[in-house]
Amino acid sequence: MVLDAAMGTRLIALGLDPVRDDPCLWNLEHPERVLAIHARDRAAGAEALTTNTFGASRPVLERFGRSGDLERINQAAVALARSAGGPGALVLGNLGPRVAEEPGAAAQQARVLAQAGVDALVMETFTAVPAVRVLDELTDADPSWPPLIVSLWQWPEGAGALALRLVDHGAAAVGMNCQAGAAAALAFARSIADIASIPLYLRPSAVAGQADSDPEAFARAVPAWVAAGGRMLGGCCGTTERHVATIRQALDQIVPLVDPREANPTP
Repeated sequence: MVLDAAMGTRLIALGLDPVRDDPCLWNLEHPERVLAIHARDRAAGAEALTTNTFGASRPVLERFGRSGDLERINQAAVALARSAGGPGALVLGNLGPRVAEEPGAAAQQARVLAQAGVDALVMETFTAVPAVRVLDELTDADPSWPPLIVSLWQWPEGAGALALRLVDHGAAAVGMNCQAGAAAALAFARSIADIASIPLYLRPSAVAGQADSDPEAFARAVPAWVAAGGRMLGGCCGTTERHVATIRQALDQIVPLVDPREANPTP
C-alpha cells in the first residue's frame, strides 16, 4: 500500500509558522491548502491519506488556547482527507506522541477520529515506553477501535522483541518514521524481518543533500523494503508527492506478493 508524504513541512512551505501555529489548525483556517496537499498525494498514487491531526490533541491545542476546538479540528481533518481521497482511498487518523503527556488525551482524540470514520489509527513518531502506555490506554478505553498502527522514530536494540510486545498490547502493524533516508527504513525492516506476521509501516524522512533521500532513491529501495516485510510505504518530513509517485511506480513493477492461484485455489 502506498501512503502519502509529509504534511507539516509542505504547509510550512506554504507559509505556516510552526512557532506560532500548528499544522492541524489549518484544517479550519486554511482548509483549501490542506485539501490541495492531500489531492496532490492522491493524484501521485497514494492509496491511504493521513489526517492532518499530528498535533490535534489536548496537550498541543492547550498551548494555542484551542482545546475547545479539538472535535472540530479532528472532524475537519477527516473530512478533508476523505474528500481528496474519494471512495477508493483509506483514511488514517494520525495521533502524535504528545497524546502521551496527559491521561485520557489519546482516547479523547482517537474517539473523535474513529467517530468521524477513519479506517485506521496511526500512532506516529513515538518512542517505546509511551507507545505501550498509549496502546494500553486505548485498549482499556475501548477494545473496538479501528486497527492501530504504531510507528516509532527510535527503535532500541531488540527491535523484534519490542515489535511483538507492541502487538501484544494491541498494535495491528508496526513501523518507523522520521528517520532520514531510504537506508534507515531498510535497516529497521531487516531488524525484525524474521517476524513475518507483522505488517511493516515504512515512512522515512528526506533531508536535502542526503544521497538516499530523493524520490529516485526511495524508488530504488522499494523492492528491498517489500522483501523485508514493508507493506505500507510512504514518506515523512521533507518528502513530497514526487516521493509518492516514484514509490507508486516502483511498486507497480513488482510481481504481486500473492500468487493469484494461491488466493483463489482451484478445487
